[in-house]
Amino acid sequence: MLVIDNYIKDKDLLGQIRADKTFFPESMGSDERIADQLNSYHYEKSSCYAPYMFWDGWWRSEADTLKKKVVQKIWENNLDYPVEDILGIEYWTRTFEPGQYLDHHVDEDTFLYEKEKVFTGPICGSVYYFGDNLEGGFLEIHNKSIKEKTQNALERDNIEQYIVNIEERERIAYKDNRLIIFDSGHIIHNATAAKSGVRQVMVTNVWHKDNPPLALELGTFYYE
Repeated sequence: MLVIDNYIKDKDLLGQIRADKTFFPESMGSDERIADQLNSYHYEKSSCYAPYMFWDGWWRSEADTLKKKVVQKIWENNLDYPVEDILGIEYWTRTFEPGQYLDHHVDEDTFLYEKEKVFTGPICGSVYYFGDNLEGGFLEIHNKSIKEKTQNALERDNIEQYIVNIEERERIAYKDNRLIIFDSGHIIHNATAAKSGVRQVMVTNVWHKDNPPLALELGTFYYE
């Protein structure tokens, strides 16, 4: 795991994020628990449309949107694999209102699991926080991981075995311009609620060429 504070030092890029009112969703709705169902924000008819996006990477195509520029900034010096082995990067943004939380999960191939109940995940992922909030809650990372191709791994009765007591979790506070890189595709994690104010987050997942997410075949990713 890697935690880097004051990660983006380009003041112009930070200013663009701050000025872009569409970078983060205005709201994820009124539910206390965010993303209660798989792909619940992905479709245009959803109450909150904030889809999973995909980019084949700056080494193949230009970073021609603001979100892609941030994705490049996150990963251009943090990939542990040659870029030719990387299929691309999945990314999305979320806004949490006070009291909203994200339950225990992994950043799996949601479309494959939705279709076949088979778990598979990206090789690594990141969480990037943007916005001042001293009471923005915590990312909690558990010390157990799920094996690839596990059937029904994410069903309620099965996922409980990967959840550890709070004293065993790595707890990382929300902080403006903080980047966290970890194995988000296999290690269970969750986000506690902010006590006040909003928390804004950009999430990315890196997919290996030998393990393409089903959304590429289905054509269900959103492309900017």
